[in-house]
Amino acid sequence: MKILVIVALLLSASTVLAGTRVEGVRLWPAPDHTRLVLDTAGLVEHNVFSLSGPSRLVIDLKDAALSTDFSKVDLSGSPIQRIRSAPRNGNDLRVVLDLKSDIKPRSFVLEPNQQYGHRLVVDLIDEQGSRLDRATSPTVTQDSAGKRDIIVVIDAGHGGEDPGAIGPRGTREKDVVLRMAKRLADLINQQKGFTAKLTRTGDYYVGLRNRTLLARKYNADLFVSVHADAFRTPQPRGASVFALSQRGATSETARWLAQSENRSDLIGGAGGVSLDGRDDMLAGVLLDLSMTASINASLGVGDSV
Repeated sequence: MKILVIVALLLSASTVLAGTRVEGVRLWPAPDHTRLVLDTAGLVEHNVFSLSGPSRLVIDLKDAALSTDFSKVDLSGSPIQRIRSAPRNGNDLRVVLDLKSDIKPRSFVLEPNQQYGHRLVVDLIDEQGSRLDRATSPTVTQDSAGKRDIIVVIDAGHGGEDPGAIGPRGTREKDVVLRMAKRLADLINQQKGFTAKLTRTGDYYVGLRNRTLLARKYNADLFVSVHADAFRTPQPRGASVFALSQRGATSETARWLAQSENRSDLIGGAGGVSLDGRDDMLAGVLLDLSMTASINASLGVGDSV
């Protein structure tokens, strides 16, 4: 009887000592990075660092225990060869990623939302050059008059860890809009004088600003972001078209103007006007005129959809 009591006390103590638990793991490979997500029972303190010879990434979680099986994770398409873990310092957990090559790590925690609880996110960024760095203007045809194809960049919203809206039967927005984007790209590429590019071609997440930066790298004439919004009832039909709000444009303009190295990129596509060497007031006026023209043109395209 005394032995049973002692065992029970030990089990109880170990539960108390583990402040949180790693309850699940998900992996999202993308062209320029791989996202590792650890589902935790609560907020967790962590530290991430790299080791070489061989390449490894170490994730230390303070006051945590493991309640999932890393061996069941599909590592195909990722830079990870193996995931292993062990207790550390009594109450902590160490997770080690054995890597195929060196990567640049980036980590952050996310609070619970409608789909998930607490999460620790670790991005493994390709050191050999991101997709954004490798992106170049697509090969476009040019007729005898010197006219080139119109380049349309199609952005399938959400992706990877971000499912978007979820239907009553579990249909995920990220899957629906990716199929729509691919179909739309096929239709556009069948039209003479048009070339379509996609911001993502699979189930992975692309940062919001990287989506527009990809469009700039592709020298896009038109950027179309595809979404499938949720609603309380099944009655609504059809589509809605939105352009950037003036309030959103103002805040984004201020952020970019503060970074002088981005000025030439901002105005690019507006008649080749450059912001280089301009003072802040003139740069702001030129950019405001360009953005107003872009919004008006976007609304004009929307009326034709």
